[in-house]
Amino acid sequence: MKVALVLAGLLLGGVAHADDVDVEADDVGVEEHDIVEVKPGKKPIEALAVDNQLGDVTIIGHDGKGLIIYAYKHGPDDAALDQLRVSLIPDPDGPVKITTSLDRAAEKTTLPAGEVRIDLVIRAPRDARIDARVGRGKLSVRDMDAGGELDTGAGTISVENVSGSVYARSVDGNQRFEDMFGDLDVGTLTADLAFDTVRGDELIASVHDGEIDARRVKSKRIELRATKGKIHLESELVLNGSLVIESRHGDVDVSVKSPGGIKLKARAGATLNLMGAETTSNADAEWVKARYGKAKRAAAVELRSRYGDVRFAIIE
Repeated sequence: MKVALVLAGLLLGGVAHADDVDVEADDVGVEEHDIVEVKPGKKPIEALAVDNQLGDVTIIGHDGKGLIIYAYKHGPDDAALDQLRVSLIPDPDGPVKITTSLDRAAEKTTLPAGEVRIDLVIRAPRDARIDARVGRGKLSVRDMDAGGELDTGAGTISVENVSGSVYARSVDGNQRFEDMFGDLDVGTLTADLAFDTVRGDELIASVHDGEIDARRVKSKRIELRATKGKIHLESELVLNGSLVIESRHGDVDVSVKSPGGIKLKARAGATLNLMGAETTSNADAEWVKARYGKAKRAAAVELRSRYGDVRFAIIE
């Protein structure tokens, strides 16, 4: 049976701070800092779901078995703080769900959501899988080992030192992924995507209006696509791996470490530069084929830009 708790006031009798997390402080209004610890039930906490449409969410892995939840509330006055709710729903079978809300029924007021905020900092067991959503706030996850699903509207997504498969989506919030060890499936409409040190079977990323910058990537299957924006990739290819980079209106700039052989096909609306190709040929009116290395087992590379430049180079 699930039990619902509401965090209100200083539950553990003191002001709590997550020392290694920066929480924005406003110059006006009033603030309240809450903390609560959640111990595992009959089973370990294997999943954590967080939905905060009123502010930022930061999730940090730790070696403990339970959760430590820091809630930072801000509003124009004490009456506004009384309307802010952080609801905790632990399940004895393992999952924990945390949500925030503005309880308008508590007071007769038309207080707009934009005048209040709740920022959450959560320390969670490293092996818990994350399902987190924010509205316009920042969503940050680090030091976790089971991946998860991340979603924002206008908020940014930041992921660091995380293992496992990660699925991330935003509308117009930038996303950054660093020191990742697992599969990534990332998408946004109007924002930029950045990757630094990624290892896994798959890296799939798409953006409508924005740039993709990926460095130190080593995945067996890499697919990066942009409609309006340039793509830059520095990658170490894998034998029998595949690489597809496509931008309709932007430039494509790719540098790779060769696994021993590469079969490449490319086309560009402007300049096409295949540096160091051993053999090239025109497959048809649009595509150019090239070969790097003589190994029988080769990685497959496909590059294209409808209206921009395409550049490809081998790096040592």
